[in-house]
Amino acid sequence: MTEQMTEVEVKSTEEETEGPVYYNPSRVSLVAGIASALSWFVLVGFLADVVAQFLNINNTVTSQGMSFAELFKEASALSFLVTNLVTPLFTGLALFFILQGVAHGLNILLEIDFNARESKS
Repeated sequence: MTEQMTEVEVKSTEEETEGPVYYNPSRVSLVAGIASALSWFVLVGFLADVVAQFLNINNTVTSQGMSFAELFKEASALSFLVTNLVTPLFTGLALFFILQGVAHGLNILLEIDFNARESKS
């Protein structure tokens, strides 16, 4: 009777240690999912900021009787446009691609690990 109990205990201990030792796959998958979702929120937020800045600049320019195209003729206005429109756009795109890369990278690493474990057994 005691031999059967120790056999069951050994089997249950082996089953517990079969998974990865240094990380929990469900947590890594959760982090990848959160990074992917967060990247879309970041992109939408930065695009909304760029659109709001464009509308604000356009309203300011039209209230002064100018057109938006006339701003490109002045150097100071051009640097203002780059600062308020182009920089946030590229910042948002860079953060989006970084977070998407992290999410895809984590998913790829999980897939590689699962395939390696599957081929061993």
